[in-house]
Amino acid sequence: MPFCIVCEREVDAWLPHPNADARSPLMVMMGTVGSDLQHYLCPNCGCNDRDRHLWLYLTVSGLADRFAGARVLHIAPEAKISPLIVARQPAEYIRGDLFPTSPEFLRVDCERMEFADERFDIILCNHVLEHVSNPEAASREFHRTLAPGGYLVAQTPYVPALKFRLEFTDRIAPDRARFFYGQEDHVRLFGRDVADCIRSSGLEGDLFPHGHVLPDHDVDRYGCNPSEPFFLFTKK
Repeated sequence: MPFCIVCEREVDAWLPHPNADARSPLMVMMGTVGSDLQHYLCPNCGCNDRDRHLWLYLTVSGLADRFAGARVLHIAPEAKISPLIVARQPAEYIRGDLFPTSPEFLRVDCERMEFADERFDIILCNHVLEHVSNPEAASREFHRTLAPGGYLVAQTPYVPALKFRLEFTDRIAPDRARFFYGQEDHVRLFGRDVADCIRSSGLEGDLFPHGHVLPDHDVDRYGCNPSEPFFLFTKK
């Protein structure tokens, strides 16, 4: 029976994304790794498959336990994940967004962050790099503001079959962005070089396959996409 790791309840079935059948044919053809739109929402708490997968990765890897007493920066925080982090009592928990939607959020531009060097022990920046103008600059900022031994989690859609990312020289119209990048507010589609983009700053890490991190977890039961790896990097 399906089980939601976020609300810790069994559910009858996962709900599909309302636009599951309107996905860009290019994304389908290239095998873009992102959400599982057919097993998307939890009918109880409303979390999506990316939330569930992320929390599984954080929990099984032991990183969720490291939130206790840690200095954490969470960029574009997932609404369903944020309370789980707060419950682990980090020493500092900063939620940031380029366009804050809550008074609890700080305005944070991940390409030019106004934080001191080595400020954070953990940075979560999921589904952001496909939006920023210069992901290499953002990666340098993550490296600068992470303390030695700190961790970055940076999930993002990508195409394993693409050697290099797909990106036009200028911004393209929303309908073209939806076709080429999968979403109208995306500015690129990463290929296998996404890990190199993040490592270009000096961070170490990789895209760790689902089967490597979660070998004993049934993807149907937990409602997640087994093709989505764990984007985990560290500052040595």
